[in-house]
Amino acid sequence: MNNSQRAGSQDDRAGTAWMRRWWTGEKLSVRLLEVAFVLVLAGALVWAGWFASASQNATWTPVLVSIAVVGAVAPRARWSWMSRSR
Repeated sequence: MNNSQRAGSQDDRAGTAWMRRWWTGEKLSVRLLEVAFVLVLAGALVWAGWFASASQNATWTPVLVSIAVVGAVAPRARWSWMSRSR
């Protein structure tokens, strides 16, 4: 066994293995959809925080945060469901 096998991969030591697993684990269309979702949601939150009026901010911020929570939880639920089905 050489040193690289014993010490773990460079990704594992840097804490970026999750990114490599995410990027290589799904089809390209799924990855691009996830990236687009995050960018659109971030843009909407910036708009709600900086440019929206008080009434728009009061209406849209809870909606956008709810969408963010659902978007963050849904892939985890799918992964756990897929791991149980094997």
